[in-house]
Amino acid sequence: MHSVSYSDQRGVKAAFGSPELTPREAEVLFWISQGKSNHDIGIILGAKTGTICKHVEHILSKLNVENRTSAAVVALETYRSVAETSEDRSGKSWGAVAGLIATQLGELLSGGSEVFGALSLVA
Repeated sequence: MHSVSYSDQRGVKAAFGSPELTPREAEVLFWISQGKSNHDIGIILGAKTGTICKHVEHILSKLNVENRTSAAVVALETYRSVAETSEDRSGKSWGAVAGLIATQLGELLSGGSEVFGALSLVA
């Protein structure tokens, strides 16, 4: 797994970042909202677990919440609000997301049939 790309970081900052969060804290908050542990986030971002723990402390303090779950809820509610605002403006946001999901699902299923075919040959 890799860290979020630069263009995605801007979206993460807009959706998950309050003005007080640094770009790295917003990125960590994104991964928290995806259910990742501090250890997992450290691996994804190429940072030490202790560094991620410090980022989490700062995030909790800046968002004025007591735990990771509350921080994730704040992040996801903010993301939903940003997404709804974008959808209201463009009307195309969810259509683009659905198209991306459909494309990835198609690729997964086509790759999956190769895996299932290989497994049937072994059995």
